[in-house]
Amino acid sequence: MPGKKRREGGGSKGSVKTRKEVDVDLWLDKNIDDLVSSLGLEFLGLSKEEYLEILKRPVELLYGSPTSRPDVQTIVKRFRRYADDVYPLIALALLNIREELSVEHVDFVVSNVGRAILSVAPKIYREVIRLGREDVLPLLRRLWRAAWAEQRSKILPVTCPKCLFNSLVKDMQCLVCGSVISDKSLKEFLDFNNILNNYIRSLSCSDLNHLIRYDYIVVNGNGLKHPKEVREEGVDIEVLLDKNDKTLIKETYRELCEEGVSRDNTS
Repeated sequence: MPGKKRREGGGSKGSVKTRKEVDVDLWLDKNIDDLVSSLGLEFLGLSKEEYLEILKRPVELLYGSPTSRPDVQTIVKRFRRYADDVYPLIALALLNIREELSVEHVDFVVSNVGRAILSVAPKIYREVIRLGREDVLPLLRRLWRAAWAEQRSKILPVTCPKCLFNSLVKDMQCLVCGSVISDKSLKEFLDFNNILNNYIRSLSCSDLNHLIRYDYIVVNGNGLKHPKEVREEGVDIEVLLDKNDKTLIKETYRELCEEGVSRDNTS
């Protein structure tokens, strides 16, 4: 993106603004109405001060040389050229200046927040639910998964039973809706008995015997995982094994590994 800022003088708190920053302030104040209209942002229904706030950072980044005097259409072309970088900044600024969003604001944020969703998903989710816009949740969940895989880990967290985002982390708290989920609720949501049965039947006799010694098993967005495997920090959740779970593991071990020929000894 064009034109990085250069600071003049010291970096103290009371230092004078750079020439570029002053130029941007003056340019925006003079051209804000034309810029908003050319970008098609009138539907947001913001005050002049709010438009100045949400557009200042993008214009700073797109302005060019501190001595230049670009016209509105030049800046608009740069907005379009660097849309993937600047529109998320507008969405984030809008979320920052408004405690509550309108339906139009939600539509804009959902369409433009992109990879920045990881830092603002709780507020977006709260506003979506408040406004009854559950129709946008599938898109937000896809954005969340893509951003997580790109910025955090290729392994997704467990799906939260309440909001259905892949956002339940190891303390059993959802990063999006804030819910704290019990082992019982998570197991019911996952159909745990069924996935545990399928998982343990895929294990070698050695791993299955080893699992009998544990009081828990690990789960993440990929499914179940043996406690002895390397952990995915912040993503893997330890789920307690109750009496029935342990009985199932022991009975499966006897069935597959003690009755007849062990699978470990077959080709």
